[in-house]
Amino acid sequence: MTEPQMTPESFPVPPDRALIHRRAAFSHSSAGLERHYVDQESSEPAQESMRRRMADESLRLIDDLTNRPMDPMFEDARLLPAERRSPLSVWVNRILVFVICVLVGLAGTGIVQVLHRDPRQKVREKLISQVEGVSKRANDLNSQISDLNGNIDTLSAQEGGQGPNSTQTADDLTNGTSKVQGQGVVITLANPIASKDSRDNADQIKLLTDQDLQWFLTKLWSAGAEAIAINGNRIGTQTSVRTAGQTILVGTTSIESPYKIEAIGDQGALSDLMVRSDLQGRLRDLKRANITVNVAKQRRLNLNAVSLPNLSYAGRSH
Repeated sequence: MTEPQMTPESFPVPPDRALIHRRAAFSHSSAGLERHYVDQESSEPAQESMRRRMADESLRLIDDLTNRPMDPMFEDARLLPAERRSPLSVWVNRILVFVICVLVGLAGTGIVQVLHRDPRQKVREKLISQVEGVSKRANDLNSQISDLNGNIDTLSAQEGGQGPNSTQTADDLTNGTSKVQGQGVVITLANPIASKDSRDNADQIKLLTDQDLQWFLTKLWSAGAEAIAINGNRIGTQTSVRTAGQTILVGTTSIESPYKIEAIGDQGALSDLMVRSDLQGRLRDLKRANITVNVAKQRRLNLNAVSLPNLSYAGRSH
């Protein structure tokens, strides 16, 4: 039994018009691949018989579409066959592709981070820096005002040839417009520390309020305190202690626990304030709420002057 012969192409295609396919970019064996055609010598009889059967024009059209699909006008636009490249050029291309992929990935990561960044963060940071700058400038101006008041008292004493007026001095101490120093007591009040068991009942935890601080200030004034400050903020005639939201303010300055009340005056009278029988009920309630109350005597306390308000319409009468 004879082996069947492979059907040759009805019309041989010239090598210059053969279909060319691009090989894989990184294939080592792509350049060695070749087209395999049917042996011309063994296929000549079959080709002659095939040509005799291809007299019909429709079969010729099919044959042209099958073996010569490219229009002759576009033959010069065919892809060039893949040539065998050196290993160096292959690795250079690989490295370039890898570098481009890394750069594209980094650029994409940066774009994603920019898109996920809160645009209001920069505005907040700018506002915070502005507030800090204004607060620092206000503190510097208050310090300068205190120094200028001291210079005024010194110059007044030199001009008059005697000590400063006792009435003016008493008024300055009462209004808190001058720095003072002396003996006194320090009362420290601290909110309870929330434990793991008390976190579930956070609404039931008692915290110090502005009314508690006002109560201590009232008792200290009644016991003979001459000057008082809370967390370094001097209490003057126009200084308020109030709550704004969840924050306690002394004037316009916010303070937090622990609250340190410094009072200048008779140490004995001020320290005995904590053992008076009519005040034990209030102190007992604070201790029952785990609020720490400590009283310490100090031989020397230095209290700054209170910041003076800007008076636009008030003036001395003549």
